[in-house]
Amino acid sequence: MRVWPALVAVMLAAGCTSLRPSERYERDKMTLDLADALREEALKLPEDAARERLVTGLIQLRQTMLGETPLKPLPAEASAAEPALPPPEGGAGHTPKWASMFAPQSLVIGFFTRSKDFDGDGNDDGLEVRLQPLDQFGDPTKAVGSYRIEVFQYRLRTNEKRGDRLGHWFVSALDAESNRKYYDPVDRSYVFPLLWETPIEGGTKVIVQATYYPPGGFQEKLFAQRVIKIGAEQ
Repeated sequence: MRVWPALVAVMLAAGCTSLRPSERYERDKMTLDLADALREEALKLPEDAARERLVTGLIQLRQTMLGETPLKPLPAEASAAEPALPPPEGGAGHTPKWASMFAPQSLVIGFFTRSKDFDGDGNDDGLEVRLQPLDQFGDPTKAVGSYRIEVFQYRLRTNEKRGDRLGHWFVSALDAESNRKYYDPVDRSYVFPLLWETPIEGGTKVIVQATYYPPGGFQEKLFAQRVIKIGAEQ
């Protein structure tokens, strides 16, 4: 795999704190191009465990290179109403079939969604949520729109597994800049770093729930859930 010279170049560039905007753009582009090259190599590995280790390393590399800022939760009294999204350009008329061929049809909460220590004090203080929209063919696709992410207590011995809501965030990816910021080409998912207000004890099981809201007039919202354990490697 002849990508290590490029990796060294990216790491050196990442250490430059006085980059001009154009230089930073080139650095970030190199990082993403490298991630794409490494992902292609990872897909060739026959062993699942080895492939997962490489993908995990790529995720960590991207975080180191691009340095994402965690998002604070909405206040507890925030409304649960759907977010206000801009209407589609040109109105909500008929959408040609080709325009929606690769539109998201389902939503998956990624395997690497986990709690995370963002400030480096040794205690997890939030979640790194990975959301993967899938098209009608079951392939990962990008999805312009907004996302609501909620975390609930996981209840045992009851039909309704969702307990109290422990966190609530809205994140929008409505333009090229936000898509570039949140989309990870390594595992083809949107990565949202989310801080919580009240710490959740390690070992606690929680339900991560995500809702995708497309720009108005195109399709129904999408929904996904996943149970994770706080403080555990997924």
